[in-house]
Amino acid sequence: MNNLRVWVVLLALVSFGAGTAAGVWATASRLRPEPKVGPFEDYRRMLLATFSLSPERTQHLETVLAAYAHDLEDIQSRRMADTMNLYASELEERGQYYRSLIQDHVLPENQRQRFEELAQGLPTNTH
Repeated sequence: MNNLRVWVVLLALVSFGAGTAAGVWATASRLRPEPKVGPFEDYRRMLLATFSLSPERTQHLETVLAAYAHDLEDIQSRRMADTMNLYASELEERGQYYRSLIQDHVLPENQRQRFEELAQGLPTNTH
């Protein structure tokens, strides 16, 4: 990979790919419908359409629904952390396995020691 032409072609392909991705992202963001305010937006609209709430009570409803959404996010975050802890040893083992594959089967022999030194500072878990 010391050939300059290979690097130029590689850079051109990466630039083309990045430009294409940016164009798709920009187009998709313009065509996307307005996002909902929160997870209970439909429920809020139904309550407001069904019950004639004063502006003060409407504000209370929005405060309650926002607090509910926040509590749900906290619960989901805690559960995700618990799940990741359950699999921590398995994930660490997989990380070590793939590092050894890279070191022993991808890298040439004369670069394996350098990889091992580099890998000493890298985390083996994904959380």
